[in-house]
Amino acid sequence: MASELGYLDTPSLLVDIDKMERNLQEMASVAADAGVGLRPHVKTHKSPLLAKRQIELGASGITVAKIGEAEVMADAGIKDIRIAYPIVGEPKLARLGKLMERADISISIDSYAAARGLSDLGQAVGKTIRVLLKINTGLDRVGVTPEESLAVATQIASLPGIDLIGILTHEGHALKESSAEGARKCALEAGEAMVQTAQQLRRAGIGIEEVSVGSTPTARDIAYVSGVTEIRPGTYIFNDFNELTLGVATEDTCALTVLATVVSIPAENRAVVDAGSKTLSSDLLAPTSGGPGYGYIKGYPDVRVDHLTEEHGMLSLENARTRMEIGQRLEIIPNHVCPVVNLADVMYGMRKGVFEKQIAVLARGKNR
Repeated sequence: MASELGYLDTPSLLVDIDKMERNLQEMASVAADAGVGLRPHVKTHKSPLLAKRQIELGASGITVAKIGEAEVMADAGIKDIRIAYPIVGEPKLARLGKLMERADISISIDSYAAARGLSDLGQAVGKTIRVLLKINTGLDRVGVTPEESLAVATQIASLPGIDLIGILTHEGHALKESSAEGARKCALEAGEAMVQTAQQLRRAGIGIEEVSVGSTPTARDIAYVSGVTEIRPGTYIFNDFNELTLGVATEDTCALTVLATVVSIPAENRAVVDAGSKTLSSDLLAPTSGGPGYGYIKGYPDVRVDHLTEEHGMLSLENARTRMEIGQRLEIIPNHVCPVVNLADVMYGMRKGVFEKQIAVLARGKNR
């Protein structure tokens, strides 16, 4: 398709609408079949247009990382929003208070200190804020361990102005596995840990209603763990080279590519495209088997996007001047699609190689 897109300037993000739609419908079917809620993480696409499509297909609401993303989605009329990130500090609490006037917000936290801020806000505005305790099931980022959960949950549940409704995890460490089977094992372990944690809290008299989990590589397995109530995958809408390398996606299910132009072939072992770190991001592959490189070039599986500067992508290949030519268009599946989308103002929706519509990335850069 790249050779037929001369009318588009580069670098550009292309979204194959048919592939994206199949991805959306497949995950909606997984959730429906497993009997769990689907609350996709919109940090992948940052587009109210696409978030609304996910809701049309059965999503109960959306997940965001930051208040800025939530504000953009609320501006578009989306009401049920979960912020899967601790809200800490007066500036953010003030914005949250205003956001709660027009959307139904729930928030994940992992400390009594963060809960106190929300408790004070809830009392000040006369509303009860729904919170979920973040559980660390192996990613080692934020969250309390299952062993710590009862002590922290008991403290949080005692506070006025908030309601501890559930527990939440992100089993993103599955991406570090070397195979789809490894990711499946990770999914089942994380799911069981979450269900057991919920049961422990319930036995202590804490009313845990929701057991929320979230990761694209684990979603199709963890959804079927009895006791899980909700999945929150994000990347599945587009997929990327991480998912492809892990074996939970194929080239045909990767719906977003970066269209780039070969601008120089300065040596027989090197070509240069106009997509650098400001387009492809600097993320390397997460799976341990992935090796170096910054993306997969469709039609050139042996060519590596070897290294990047801000505006240059250096391709490593033999016989470069024979195999490629200046002005040639290439499509690159990025390693990690989420930061790539965040670097763009717009995506170009394509159907069967023909431009259909622009998809504005309205929550781009909303990192506060």
